[in-house]
Amino acid sequence: MTAMMNSSAKLTFICFLLLTSCAGDFWVKTHAEIQNNIPAEAPLKRVEIQNNLPAGTTLIVHCKSIDVDLGVHHLTTQSWSFSFNPLQVRKSVFICGFAWPGQLKLFDIYVASRDMNACVECIWKISPDGPCRLDQATNKFDVCFSWDPPAQYERKPLI
Repeated sequence: MTAMMNSSAKLTFICFLLLTSCAGDFWVKTHAEIQNNIPAEAPLKRVEIQNNLPAGTTLIVHCKSIDVDLGVHHLTTQSWSFSFNPLQVRKSVFICGFAWPGQLKLFDIYVASRDMNACVECIWKISPDGPCRLDQATNKFDVCFSWDPPAQYERKPLI
């Protein structure tokens, strides 16, 4: 009889574990979808930065989020990219510092509220006038922004 009760208790415990793990998975998916307006199985976001400065000018790029420092990269003619899971950085903002001879600029290269539904691959051309993102519908770099004002540089130290 004790062996039977032991068996029954083990079976009850296993069923409890299965039910709570399934319910927990359901809650996480539902919560992510509702709170962030993104599917629980969201694809990776990819951000690419292309140097669109005059020929031969090296663009120094330093990007980071509140959690991750992506390091310093020197771009002469090539591009550089990074990817991340939007579920792990839900309200993500990636800030980049851009430097070239005589210039230092800052820009929030990825802001979830602005870019989440605009691009899966967010491709940017960096020019002296400001960053322009590829509009995937028109296949043109015509989604352009101004550089962050210098007053914000102290709040976002990068380079």
